[in-house]
Amino acid sequence: MTLASRFPRAVTLLCVSLLVTAATGLLGLELGNPLIRGLPPSAEAHEGYVAASKGFTPGILAPTVVVVQGPGIARERRALASLERRLERLPGTAQVLGPSDQPLAQPLGATLAENGDAARLAIVFDSDPLGGVAVNQLRRLEAAMPRLLRDAGLARARASFAGDTALVAETAADTLDDLTRVGPVALLVILLILVAFLRALVAPLYLLASSTLAVLASLGITTYFFQDILGQVDVTYYVPFAAAVLLLALGSDYNVFLVGRVWQEARDRPLREALEVAGARSAKPIAVAGVVLALSFAALALVPVRPFRELAFTMAVGLLLDAFLVRTLLVPALIRLVGERSGWPGRALAPARQRAAPATRT
Repeated sequence: MTLASRFPRAVTLLCVSLLVTAATGLLGLELGNPLIRGLPPSAEAHEGYVAASKGFTPGILAPTVVVVQGPGIARERRALASLERRLERLPGTAQVLGPSDQPLAQPLGATLAENGDAARLAIVFDSDPLGGVAVNQLRRLEAAMPRLLRDAGLARARASFAGDTALVAETAADTLDDLTRVGPVALLVILLILVAFLRALVAPLYLLASSTLAVLASLGITTYFFQDILGQVDVTYYVPFAAAVLLLALGSDYNVFLVGRVWQEARDRPLREALEVAGARSAKPIAVAGVVLALSFAALALVPVRPFRELAFTMAVGLLLDAFLVRTLLVPALIRLVGERSGWPGRALAPARQRAAPATRT
């Protein structure tokens, strides 16, 4: 706290630089659903997945189904075979099964619909069908499919996708879409609570910004740790969203505790002195609370399932960043840097003589 009060510009620049650097890990974040890979190696399902991956390819676990629809398309056997060959040449595709693998001319319902208006192909990716790599392969395939259909002579046909990979891709996309709608609302609610509690507009803005930056930094560190250091191809799709909600809520508690104490001390002394007094009295409780909460969430890592360990790491890192970097250094430095304007339009941070002036004139 004393360091932040004496050198607010340097401390602010250093803290923001560290947090932004950590947050860059999000640029490489891949989301997936390691439903089987996330199980303990001794789990029967995990052992079966490993055996199937070695004997065939990881994608054999859940092939992606492509349904091509169009009037009389079952009679377009040559065009369907051309489409199948084009799909096989796509990066990340291990094998494609379709109508050309059915030697009989009569539709049997496996690859060609009995009414002749639909054909089915099964695409086996060379990666875990529930992982982020396969999800990205599917998205590229969806984007390229209209061109592939035209090149194969099926310009009037349309394609739809099904299977576990499509389900994971849709779930992750819907979750992200919901976050873009719910996230701003949650931030607005937190901002309004801070405004009501502090009776100010300026301080809540940079307090919320610092909390958000801390969350982004913790998620970036999580991405670096699990994908770059441990070599995972993705992070469980719901872990970043669950951790972000929890960290924002806990960060708001820290804001109320620390800044509320500064506001209280500022009633009787100058802001710089109030900041040092409040910091000295609240630093230890904030540090202890941060460590206790971090250790509590870290205990989730004892569960031998990957999503639990990812959540444990994210929460522990986020809480420690919040307690020892954001609340101990960044927030005090910002308060010192912005000064009494932090309390605008209220007068909570105005010198005592200014607050007493109206009463004296009366």
